[in-house]
Amino acid sequence: MLKALALIVLVTLGLLLGLTALVSYPLAHFQHERLVARAPEGRAAVEDVLFHYSAREIDLADSAWGKSTTPEPGEYCRQYRILGREPIDVVYDSQHRVVHIFSSYE
Repeated sequence: MLKALALIVLVTLGLLLGLTALVSYPLAHFQHERLVARAPEGRAAVEDVLFHYSAREIDLADSAWGKSTTPEPGEYCRQYRILGREPIDVVYDSQHRVVHIFSSYE
């Protein structure tokens, strides 16, 4: 009985992880397009547009598309990982205004 339950849990987790992998790219693309279309001016507006993400600050050199960009003094990059997988990188100035949006999931 316990083995059957463990098998059901493992299969369910495998299916959920597989589904997340299939959905994360199209969801990131959708959110990036929506973000660019709305042209948010600040960090709060960016975070109002995005959903199902985790965020952290990264060096711009660690951004797939932003690494060729040289940040100005006071600028920082925040990476939003859609469903914990696909990154959208946003560069902000010292006043938390959007400078660049990179679709680093591609």
